[in-house]
Amino acid sequence: MINIKQKQTEEKISSVICEYNPFHNGHEYMLKKMRDNGADYIIACMSGNFTQRGIPAIYDKYSRTRAALCGGADLVIELPVTFSCAGAERFAYGGIFLLNSFGCVDEIVFGSECGDIDTLKKAAKAVEDKNVSVIMREFLKSGMTFASARQYAVKEIYGREISAILSEPNNNLAVEYIKALLKTGSVMAPSTLKRKGAAHDSGETNMKFASAKHIRDIIENGECADLFMPEYAADVFASANNRPPHGGRMSKLENAVLYSLRMADRKKLAELPEVGEGLENRIYSAVRNGNSLEEIIDSIKSKRYTRSRICRIIMYAFLNIKKSDMPSEPQYIRILGFNGRGREILKIMKKTALLPVVMRYSDMCRLNGKAKDMFDVESRCDDIYALSGENIDICGRNLTEKIIVMSL
Repeated sequence: MINIKQKQTEEKISSVICEYNPFHNGHEYMLKKMRDNGADYIIACMSGNFTQRGIPAIYDKYSRTRAALCGGADLVIELPVTFSCAGAERFAYGGIFLLNSFGCVDEIVFGSECGDIDTLKKAAKAVEDKNVSVIMREFLKSGMTFASARQYAVKEIYGREISAILSEPNNNLAVEYIKALLKTGSVMAPSTLKRKGAAHDSGETNMKFASAKHIRDIIENGECADLFMPEYAADVFASANNRPPHGGRMSKLENAVLYSLRMADRKKLAELPEVGEGLENRIYSAVRNGNSLEEIIDSIKSKRYTRSRICRIIMYAFLNIKKSDMPSEPQYIRILGFNGRGREILKIMKKTALLPVVMRYSDMCRLNGKAKDMFDVESRCDDIYALSGENIDICGRNLTEKIIVMSL
């Protein structure tokens, strides 16, 4: 738990935890709604170069930062890779902890399919019920995935209405945010906006709205996805000269990934995050019998082990991230970019921040202990991301728009 200092300003500071992979019309809509609902300042806590699906971001974090600042965010900070490339619970906890550490944030806003914060709070209370956990363990023994086991267990005690909330991906993530708020004793108020347009991961489109996955698929197929992004975001991504050729697809990095997997013995695989209960043996066997990355993933995944979890484990192996590299909480606040209003947030933070703030090389040099270890892991992962690209130029300034994108 983190102790929150007394806020020194009356202005409303709102926040969002995001990936912006890539930034699209739905994201712009959400930021505008936050502003319409009274946000004087907006902080975006954004995944860096690797995402929750266990894949590289389709565009680097600095390009996505610039798009977010053009789209309505005032300050963008980085969710470290040891939290961004993780399951929903850890992803949410890391973001909430970082925003708590500002000591001045009033609100966390997230999208959901239901759009009702009271219902989401009831669902969060239900999944934390010890009786639900007991029933859930029995479902897990039968081979169910974590998500399915939790949903069925909640249904037995709390009924169909609350359990139905857990059948939708954004609702589930919203529940994790609320859990993290409770766990950390946060003073931030949770607020939700009903998801607009295409469903999460859907291949369908709704006017100018499409899921981030569908947009990535369009881009990766060499087609134009500008219809689904604000013009400024499309321009930012079109002019980015540091988009790696893997384009967010692990298959583009296949040989390098296969090499890292083949070099790992059972002991090393067991040291990877999210590996337990003998899963390392299943992975070890699949790696030696599979002829492609897709074959390996298909042979490992099951009802219990989802594709996303397997992809994250494979990414951990590729990035050489071990369980010992996964601290329980973020150790610093890394600033990726800001505008004029963001600069005002930084001034407020000087009196309220509860973690070291990293903006410049000199800030990084002052880190020590767990904070330095975390930064070293992040830097190594950024190097791997950059080395797979071409014409890297990660430092950008747009002084006419008064946007500053940071780089160390």
